[in-house]
Amino acid sequence: MTEMTHLSSLFSEKIGIDADFYLTEEDFQSQRFLFAGIEQLRELLEMKKAGMFEIETVLLTEAAPVYFEKEKDSLSSITGESIRAAIIGSTIIGSIIIGLVLIERQPSGNPTRNDTGNCLVFTPAVSDAGTIRAFQSILSEMAALPSAGDTPDHQLQVSKKELADDVIEYYSKTALAFFHESEEMLPSYDSVYSESRVQKAAETLRKMSGLPAVKESGRAFLAPGFNVLEICCGNGMSTLGLYEEGVVPLSVDINAEDICIGLAHNVLKPAKTILMDATTLSRNLDSETFDTVIGFMIGTIYEFNKNLWFSIVGEALEMLKPGGFLLLTLRAEHEAVWVSDHLKSKGVVGEIIDNRDNLTNYDEWIYFARK
Repeated sequence: MTEMTHLSSLFSEKIGIDADFYLTEEDFQSQRFLFAGIEQLRELLEMKKAGMFEIETVLLTEAAPVYFEKEKDSLSSITGESIRAAIIGSTIIGSIIIGLVLIERQPSGNPTRNDTGNCLVFTPAVSDAGTIRAFQSILSEMAALPSAGDTPDHQLQVSKKELADDVIEYYSKTALAFFHESEEMLPSYDSVYSESRVQKAAETLRKMSGLPAVKESGRAFLAPGFNVLEICCGNGMSTLGLYEEGVVPLSVDINAEDICIGLAHNVLKPAKTILMDATTLSRNLDSETFDTVIGFMIGTIYEFNKNLWFSIVGEALEMLKPGGFLLLTLRAEHEAVWVSDHLKSKGVVGEIIDNRDNLTNYDEWIYFARK
C-alpha cells in the first residue's frame, strides 16, 4: 500500500513508528469524493470509547503545537480541561487542527528499531466547509469524553498544503496501482501525446497573456508560483503546455483511465492530480483560492447536456479568487456562445475568441473572462 510520504517521516521521527498509511476508503474511485469518511471516524471513536480495541490518537495541527507527546513533554501547565476546551474550538492554543490519525501499533520489541503498525488518516484538508464542520463536531465529542485518557496521545505539526498534497498523492498512486493490477494495456507515449497539440495549448496560453483585458487588469494571466486549477485535464496533454509556461496546476478529471495514463507516463504529477467529478469542485476544494482556472477542450457541449457543463463552469468560477481569470477552449463557436450567455446571466462578462489555425482542430474557440 502506498505510504503518505511526508507524514511517514514525521511519524517515524516523532512517534517512533514505521507505519502503513491508509485513507478512509481503498477504492480509487472514492477519490472523486474526498469528503467521505466522517461516519467511519465516528464509529471508530465510539469503539475506542467502549474499550473494544487499543488505539492511539494523533492530532495533526497547523502552526506551532503546544505539546508533541504526553509521555515526553510536561503538561503541568496545561490541564485536560483546557485541552478539551481548545479542541472544542478546533484549535489548541493557536494551532489549527487539520487531521486526526488513529494508530494500531505493533511493538517491535527492539529498542533500536521503530514499532510498526497501521495508521488510518482522517483529514478535511481537501474538502468542503460542511465536511470541516462535521470533522470539528467529532473532535468536540471526543473532547467531551470524561476520561483524561481520552485526550490525544500525540500532536504533530504539518502544513495544510503538505497534508493536502499527501492526500492527493496517495489517491493518485492508489489509482495507478489499480490500473496496473487490472492489466489494462498502457498505450505508448507517442500514440497518446501530440507535440502539435501541446504547442497549440502553450501558444494559446501566451496569446491570453497579451489580451487587452489582461493588460488592463494590472495582473498576470499566468506566472510561475500561481495557484492554477486545470479542469477536465484528461491524460495531461494540455497540462504539458502549462508546464512549458512554468506552471504546475492542480489537475482534475472524472475519467479514471485517462488519469492513469497520464500518471503512468509521468505527465500528470501524483501530488497535483485528482480523479474528481468537476461538478463537485466546491465540495472538495476551497472556493476563491485559485489565481487562474483553465479547461482545455472541456468536452463537447450539446443541447441535451449543456446544463451539466453549465454546472461545471459555475463550479470553476467559484474556485477563482476575485479578479482571477477563467480560460475555456472548445471545439465549436456555438459552445462558446452558450457558455458566454450562461455566465452573462450570472453577471460575468467574457469574450469569445476565434483560435482556429491550419495545424490542429483543438482549441478552435476560446471563452475568456475575469471574475
